[in-house]
Amino acid sequence: MNRHALRLLATAVAAGTLVTATACSGSKAADATKLASAPVVKQAVTLGTSADSTGPDPAVPGAKSGGTVTVLQTTDFSHMDPARVYSAPNQTVDLLLTRQLTSYQYAGGVTKLVGDLATDTGVSSDGGRTWTYTLKQGLKYQDGSPITAQDVKYGIERTFEATLSGGPNYLQTWLTGQANYSSAYPGPWNGQDLPAIEVPDARTIVFHLKSAHADFPYAVAMQAYSPVPKAHDTKQAFDMDPFSSGPYRIVSHDADKSLVLARSAGWSQATDPVRHAYPDQWKFEFGGQSLDIDQRLIAANGADSTAMTFNAQVTGDVAEQVLGTPSLRARTVDQVSPFSTYFDINDRRITDVKIRQALLMAFPRQQVRQIFGGPLYGDYSNTILSPVTNGFQPYDLYHAPVTGDPAAARKLLAQSSNPHPTIVFAFANTGQWQQAAVAVASALGQAGFHVVTHGVDDKDYYDEIGNVDNTFDLYAAGWGPDWPSADTVIAPIFDGRLIAPDGADTMLFNDPAVNAQIDKINAETDLAQQDKDWAALDKKIMGEAPIIPWVDLRQVSLYGPGLGGVHLGFIGTVYPLDVYVK
Repeated sequence: MNRHALRLLATAVAAGTLVTATACSGSKAADATKLASAPVVKQAVTLGTSADSTGPDPAVPGAKSGGTVTVLQTTDFSHMDPARVYSAPNQTVDLLLTRQLTSYQYAGGVTKLVGDLATDTGVSSDGGRTWTYTLKQGLKYQDGSPITAQDVKYGIERTFEATLSGGPNYLQTWLTGQANYSSAYPGPWNGQDLPAIEVPDARTIVFHLKSAHADFPYAVAMQAYSPVPKAHDTKQAFDMDPFSSGPYRIVSHDADKSLVLARSAGWSQATDPVRHAYPDQWKFEFGGQSLDIDQRLIAANGADSTAMTFNAQVTGDVAEQVLGTPSLRARTVDQVSPFSTYFDINDRRITDVKIRQALLMAFPRQQVRQIFGGPLYGDYSNTILSPVTNGFQPYDLYHAPVTGDPAAARKLLAQSSNPHPTIVFAFANTGQWQQAAVAVASALGQAGFHVVTHGVDDKDYYDEIGNVDNTFDLYAAGWGPDWPSADTVIAPIFDGRLIAPDGADTMLFNDPAVNAQIDKINAETDLAQQDKDWAALDKKIMGEAPIIPWVDLRQVSLYGPGLGGVHLGFIGTVYPLDVYVK
């Protein structure tokens, strides 16, 4: 879901942990894969109006306040300091603890970006390089003290501090114009001020960017850019006990065991167009295995009747039971997530586009998906952009069957510079990927490739494929947008000027014409025109076959029968802000 999430996603894909149903043996697997999920319906996320930005959030039908929700997680949250929050679970818990200038409103099946702390989604001037926001009146922290524009500025300045690593770097780069932004501004802890952010008064904040960014309103919706009052900045200690600007505050936190949140007295529903805060408390339990979580949610005994999980997937052990039992299926989130998976083709090693296209034509997408759970793992993709991204347009440039087409691949190889090339396929050395490597080698072998399989320790997998001098030709990777704009997909992973160790362009794709088009699109101030141009660039890039699109992942998770308002959020996890206890 960005540069940091690429590591998390690629590692999870490599390790085979992002599966909704692990590979089973015998008839059980076959039966489970017949339970195909509904296709995703494309819904653009538009900018809301000032009227949309006023509180309260439209009520969820049938919802009521009160009660306690239990959240079952396999691990504790690695970070809760907004400056360090980037992975999907960390962002999700911070939805309960923080507010931002803008946020996403889910109402009546429509998702909009609206003003959250701000009265609207921002006013642009100077050709999209200057953005001005006015804060609402009556905004307060957990202790009742006011949230000010200076706090928003300070919260963003904290993201420059080198010791608060791990979060996104969009605003830092845009405000300084430098990838190495800390050299331009080191952060506020030694008293330094960032002049690119002005605060004329307590309710006004002005951002001066080095270049135009029409999607700036989406960027400031990220939890990393939440307000932090300087007087309550406990620096590194803030990570596990942040000072809340959101609807809940931390009551207790026993690391790796439990976390309890209760209502914040400072939060006002009247100012908030995106949060309901129906439950009185949220109680988190950490350390359970995915199957244990499934079994507890299936049984739904006692407090588990009002339990859920942010991201624990339904496992293969219970997939047939869950999806084949109407009462369980009725309380299952089953939606396409923002994460897309694909197979990188190393463009520095395989320079002939015909060979890359032959790899795409021959690749056994169905066989590999089956190893990871079949339809429950995800929906096949043919594009770079996923259906959750604004500008997405479905197309199938190559019409490659999901089982692969060795005959068509052989024809492409006959037109290439090497009709029988040797391909090194790198994979995480886990049981599932070992099976996948056999399927890949067999399918590509039938097409005329000589395949060398190379297993990599799963903990080192991303480091290996992130090496710009790696000796691999083909390897799995993945990505997800940070907000519903192709600017957070195509630009980071296909701009060849960003190729660097541990970078996002792991296929080492570098086309000067594509780089120039990325700059052109980013300079446009009309978001609708940007969406059209990104879609066209998606198709242009795929003409060069730098990747083999595979699947858009699905999130399939259970929740207790005593909960309502449960659905997936844009982050790709189960969304907590509409949840209520029945």
